[in-house]
Amino acid sequence: MNNLNIEFLEQYKNLDKLCKDMLNSSEGISSYILEMENTPYEFTLNVPSWDNTYQKLKHLRWMRNQLVHEKSFEEDFCSEEDLKSINYLYDLILNVKDPLSLVPNTHTNENYSKNTSTDGKPDFKAIIDKVVSKIKSFFS
Repeated sequence: MNNLNIEFLEQYKNLDKLCKDMLNSSEGISSYILEMENTPYEFTLNVPSWDNTYQKLKHLRWMRNQLVHEKSFEEDFCSEEDLKSINYLYDLILNVKDPLSLVPNTHTNENYSKNTSTDGKPDFKAIIDKVVSKIKSFFS
């Protein structure tokens, strides 16, 4: 059995759960991707990692689907680089440095409007407090 494939799925589940908590959604990474797709283009212009993150998330979701539905766990499918990508995206979200956290108030998700100050800029304290409370709930 290929340990990288198993580790990939475990890390993917962690990232998916974090996205579910962040977006208050049952779809996780798919919801994050949808939020990115629904974010007005002008909001994404000042987020240099936007396109790369979007492509990376779509690729990781495709990989997960391949592992679960198509590939054998015996195959060498996942790489160390894939694991690094998941961990990097997880850290970005956890540290409120991910693309959706960096855009101004989007009109596509009420969660983001609740996490912005009156001037339309992200209220990082509110976002961090929400993420920290979710993390604490894992250990309770």
